[in-house]
Amino acid sequence: MQRDRNKRIVFRFRRPGGSKTQKPSTALVQALHQLSKAQEMQPLLTKAQETGREVVIEVFHAQNGQPLLIHTALLPEKTA
Repeated sequence: MQRDRNKRIVFRFRRPGGSKTQKPSTALVQALHQLSKAQEMQPLLTKAQETGREVVIEVFHAQNGQPLLIHTALLPEKTA
């Protein structure tokens, strides 16, 4: 899991159970940072800022490590 502290964005990389753990490539991480800057992401980022929540960008990988799905959402509010 990585965080972009300036925009309150969390990046998560998910793999099926039992698959080899590997660090995401620099190119993939840079691509996700670019995605977070896209115009289409601005409403989600604005809503997160207004509600004091974080945005999560998750990448789900296949067993062989190939990215299959990118999911974006607001993280639930933290409870005290």
